[in-house]
Amino acid sequence: MISKYVAAVLLLLVITLVPDVAASDSGILWLVNRNNRLPSDYKPADLVEYNGVKLHGAARKAFAQMIEAMTKDEIHGLRLQSAYRTYSYQQAIFNQRVKELQAQGYDKPEAEGKAAKSIQPSGASEHQLGLALDVSVDGKLTKTFGETPAGQWLEAHSHNHGFVIRYPCSKTEITQIVYEPWHLRYVGTPHATIMKNLDLTLEEYLDYMRQAQMYIFWGEDGGYYLLSYSDALPAVLPPGVVNISSISANKNGYIITTRKTYPNTW
Repeated sequence: MISKYVAAVLLLLVITLVPDVAASDSGILWLVNRNNRLPSDYKPADLVEYNGVKLHGAARKAFAQMIEAMTKDEIHGLRLQSAYRTYSYQQAIFNQRVKELQAQGYDKPEAEGKAAKSIQPSGASEHQLGLALDVSVDGKLTKTFGETPAGQWLEAHSHNHGFVIRYPCSKTEITQIVYEPWHLRYVGTPHATIMKNLDLTLEEYLDYMRQAQMYIFWGEDGGYYLLSYSDALPAVLPPGVVNISSISANKNGYIITTRKTYPNTW
């Protein structure tokens, strides 16, 4: 029979080894669009500032490190234009665009449909997460940004810092958003690298994980990472868990990242 002392030690060990799911899940993989909306009162808990722009703490740290990497590669002048937006502010932006289109002769339903191809309505914008960043080199958010040295560098290297070009030109039918080379989304590593290697949008990546159930990734730190998908949070978590991310605000699926030193220790 296990003594009360041993049982207490085992309980403490379990509490120590199993991560705090609520703290671990920072929303970095949440899919937000017109079919997966955020509530009006949602606000990220970890909001910080970068040059006066509010954004998620995890995205800020990664963005600062990415700017340092760009500078080492002699790529200069990247500006953070905007990141976190409130539900009400996003609606105001959308409404303004609808009015502009109506002034051009579109009726309201047509104007709303056209506006939604470039500006998400309230609750459907990733900016409310604080994980979507609009960047530029001249203060303008245009497709030509993708042709600049900064835009080309981001296309090639942003995944190394946990970012993806969220709305690529070849995936507009999937994202339902026009090509936006200036719009970065922080999803963290190794997710961004996997999405880059497999040429997947966030929508496709989450679908891929639902179907494949797992993915093994060899990290630059020499460790092997097992990414596994589960519809519900497992009652018992495997050892070596480094991150647990739900895939939406509704918590209708989870991706669990586990790190091992060698692949034969799964």
